[in-house]
Amino acid sequence: MAMMAMFWGPLSAQDRAVDSRIYLESRDGSQRMVSQPRELRRGDRVVAVLDWSALPRRNEVLTSEVPSHLSFLDASLDDVELSRDGGRSWQAADSNASGRVTHLRWRTGATRRLAYSAIVR
Repeated sequence: MAMMAMFWGPLSAQDRAVDSRIYLESRDGSQRMVSQPRELRRGDRVVAVLDWSALPRRNEVLTSEVPSHLSFLDASLDDVELSRDGGRSWQAADSNASGRVTHLRWRTGATRRLAYSAIVR
C-alpha cells in the first residue's frame, strides 16, 4: 500500500502549509506505542497527525478529508466536528451517529496540531 499518498486528503484554510504523518499504534500490555509503519493492513489501528504553520488569526476554521480507507475513532482536540456527508453537515465528535466520517473540522487556537485515531478498512 502506498501509505503516505493514500492517507491524506486536502486540508483547507486558505492554503495553509500542513505536515502530515501516519503512525501504526500497538499495545504491549497496558502500554500504548506508536511507530512508523512499513506497511498497513486492514484492521490496523493508526494515529494520523496533522501539523500546520502559524496562522494569521485565531479561530480560523480548518477542514480535512478523512481518507475513505480509514474508519475514524477519536480526535485529540475537544472541539472537532465530524461530517458524514462530504462536508455538507456537521456534528460534534462525541455524538454517536453511525456512518463513515468523511471530513473533520476544527477552529485553530494556541495549538498547531491535530491527531486522530482510526482503523484501516
